[in-house]
Amino acid sequence: MRPVTVTQVNEYIAKRLRDDLNLRGLAIEGEVSGFSRGGPHFYFTLKDPGSMLRCAIWGSNARSIDMRLVENGKKIIVVGDISPYAKGGNYSFSVRHVEAAGEGDLMAEFNRIREKLEKEGLFDKRWKKPIPVFPYRVGVITSPTGAAIEDIKKIITAKNDLTDILIFPTLVQGIGAPDSICENIALANRVSRSGRHIDTLIVGRGGGSPEDLAAFNDESVARAIFASEIPVISAVGHESDFSISDMVADVRAETPTAAADMAVMNTFELRDEIEYDRKMLIASARQKIENSRQLLAGRTDLLYSNMKGRINEARSTVEKAMIIIRENDPRNIFRKGYAAVTQDGTIVPDAASVTAGEEYEIRMRDGSFIAAAKEVRQDG
Repeated sequence: MRPVTVTQVNEYIAKRLRDDLNLRGLAIEGEVSGFSRGGPHFYFTLKDPGSMLRCAIWGSNARSIDMRLVENGKKIIVVGDISPYAKGGNYSFSVRHVEAAGEGDLMAEFNRIREKLEKEGLFDKRWKKPIPVFPYRVGVITSPTGAAIEDIKKIITAKNDLTDILIFPTLVQGIGAPDSICENIALANRVSRSGRHIDTLIVGRGGGSPEDLAAFNDESVARAIFASEIPVISAVGHESDFSISDMVADVRAETPTAAADMAVMNTFELRDEIEYDRKMLIASARQKIENSRQLLAGRTDLLYSNMKGRINEARSTVEKAMIIIRENDPRNIFRKGYAAVTQDGTIVPDAASVTAGEEYEIRMRDGSFIAAAKEVRQDG
């Protein structure tokens, strides 16, 4: 048997697909998933419960299509042709027209669960627990091999060298993912209660299609997050993705990276702040001590000045008193030739107090003598 080349096979299949009139002008109904844009062109997957079909809306066709209809989770009817790509050995559906076909199954289920849990009050703010400012241990529930866990570890270790990271390897998409997430949320809470306390729990994964993120819209996952004693940060997909887990969690982070940043304090900046505050405190204390020293010196000088003034004033008063005492010292008067008349130790102040015939003591500067009053004469 003579072999053919890969190119020959692919070109043959591509030709058969192009020539098959049954694959031209098809109207296909399905749910939009993985919608993206590349330049003027749009790409998405159209799916139903059993299969998926890659679709493309080329820029030339997009101008005549209401692109608001093409949204993840929506059911639409597309009209177009099968477009084979021989070089890649694959094919896609080239869309020329789009019509609305009702709400997609994923979106319908999302809204059903959201409305149910909202009526039960699971989204109420009063149940939201605060995220600890300085956690000693952060639990992470995500895939151990995805980009999300590497981003989380990188951010936490770059910001904080004190917080431990406890990883719970978890299936985050596909069959069994909801059960895996619920089991690990329960496990994290048991570990925390057993003595290895977990302050904060990050639950999530990186970006993906709505099907990839579907586990985080599961009702059982929402109830497990709500029942967690540990505060939960939900970090599912990218900024534009929004899940039931985000609504029921204590805090929603736009991405796993944002969750890691939100979960821990920057200990390196904290040390810098502490060191700065320590230096400022020392400088302030020194300034206060210097101010107190200057104030004490000023008050000491003022007190000394006041005391010196009072001492000088007292000295002046004493000196004046000494002068008065000296001037009024009877001995000084006696030196001028004056004498004092006493009787029985009592001063006789005037002539009216003298009685003729009685004796009196006459005291002079250098002694005294006894004299009898012979006659009393009064002036005027």
